[in-house]
Amino acid sequence: MTLWIKNANIATMDKARPHAQAAVVIGGFFACVGSEKETEAYLSVHPQEELETIDCGGNFVMSGFNDSHMHYLHYVRAQKTAVDLYGCTSLKEVLSRMRRALEQDYDPSLGLWLTGEGWNHDYFTDEQRFPTAKELDAITTEYPILIMRACFHIGVMNSKAMELMNINKDTVGQYGVYAETYPDGTPNGVIKEGVFDDIKARLPMPGCEQLLEMMIDCQKDLFECGITSIQSDDFKYCPEGHAYEMMALLRTAAEKGRFKLRMAEQALLPTHADMDEFFDKHGFDDSFGNRTFKINCVKLLSDGSLGARTAYMRKPYADDPTTRGIAIYEQEELNSLVLRAHSHNMPAIIHAIGDGAVEMCLNAIENARREMPHLRPRHGIVHCQITDKEQVERFKELDVIAYIQPVFINYDMHIVYDRVGKELGSTSYAWADYIRLGVHAPFGTDCPVESFRPLPGIYCAVTSRDLNGSGPFLPHQILDRETALYCYSAQGAYCTGEENIKGKIKEGMYADFIVLDKDLVSCTDMEILEAKVLRTFVNGKCVYER
Repeated sequence: MTLWIKNANIATMDKARPHAQAAVVIGGFFACVGSEKETEAYLSVHPQEELETIDCGGNFVMSGFNDSHMHYLHYVRAQKTAVDLYGCTSLKEVLSRMRRALEQDYDPSLGLWLTGEGWNHDYFTDEQRFPTAKELDAITTEYPILIMRACFHIGVMNSKAMELMNINKDTVGQYGVYAETYPDGTPNGVIKEGVFDDIKARLPMPGCEQLLEMMIDCQKDLFECGITSIQSDDFKYCPEGHAYEMMALLRTAAEKGRFKLRMAEQALLPTHADMDEFFDKHGFDDSFGNRTFKINCVKLLSDGSLGARTAYMRKPYADDPTTRGIAIYEQEELNSLVLRAHSHNMPAIIHAIGDGAVEMCLNAIENARREMPHLRPRHGIVHCQITDKEQVERFKELDVIAYIQPVFINYDMHIVYDRVGKELGSTSYAWADYIRLGVHAPFGTDCPVESFRPLPGIYCAVTSRDLNGSGPFLPHQILDRETALYCYSAQGAYCTGEENIKGKIKEGMYADFIVLDKDLVSCTDMEILEAKVLRTFVNGKCVYER
């Protein structure tokens, strides 16, 4: 089937021809992009047996959104199995929602834990602190409970959950700063970072086949928001020991046309043993996959989150001088892991929020480029929130991608000066600085830390305001509309080495595009948040229609 797109207001993301009114799609690729007369002339020279005309009614058309960093499988599991704790304004409300879920929804015969996701103690109006095991025990000591902070770097377990994970007064010491205790040395249920990740990976969960069906079903949620491509960190959200089976199932589902969302896996491999299994035992690299599903890079975590004060800083936190956060690795170990990925010509992308962690990541990438300069994988730093000017300049010098989540300022603008001080805070969230320097800066959401909806992120990027309109936070980092849209489409394709095939409405590129009811270039700021996706196309086929 050939498509003739007419009467459209097309933002092509192609700098050679930024605007068009019509396009022809043949076999899942754009064959002609231009005016209606140009596309009509093309079709007269290249007549098509089956031609479907799409009259866009003058509506805005652009390439599909590409979320450059999220956790799709985590989102899917949360949609199906977790209690929603987002929006809780008190500790009391968190406990109330969990108690209600236990009484009304929880089925212990399934063998799953009672889990909840999305609380943020900074929004509590009663006590601004982490919950503890004692409070969760007041809900139940018979069944295991785990509740996860919105950043997903902190979790809290009840005593039954700790019993199942063998965390007690005798064992808690082995976890160091990653497991908190009461004054008497008894674990209080709070777990952090790598320990938290390991426990999440060990939770009972549906099998791979069932998870695959859930992932296929949830595609529609993303298509409804205009997302046609994602880059997703999922290894730790697969059933323990079955990540490679999950990858194979996704590849097959994509080949059969059941999984249509274009997905690039960011494989979390935090240890040399994990890399041994990936590269040596399974023989994986970034050649695994197909046009829809592929493995793109190695993912590492170098620190925690700003809200939980586990992001690693070069100096102590302004509002808690007793801590600089948590560095997951020593510099030598991080260097070694990045170099291991680099030696396979595979990008390493590293979670880093604090300026101390960003510095370590830049050093590790610099070391890899120095040791093996003949290889040029597209390394990156995910989040890169707290930075000074010199660090931002090093991104350009070392050719490091800055994976940015503009929607983060909706929360962070209200805490960052308290956490790190005005001087350092004012050089952070440096989106415009990266782009002015020529650093590749793809946008994303870190879903389910934030909603995967792209439009709130675009609004934050072009206004430097929170979603209630407060601000501007950093006026010098405000982006123009075209740049923000480019970062949410074409820039994402660069990360996965697909900049010549995806992310633009241009001849020879994938026909992944969306139709919206608002012109995102010229509408008012608030209308960005109100805009609706009318239709979403992947590979030239409509996968969503409002």
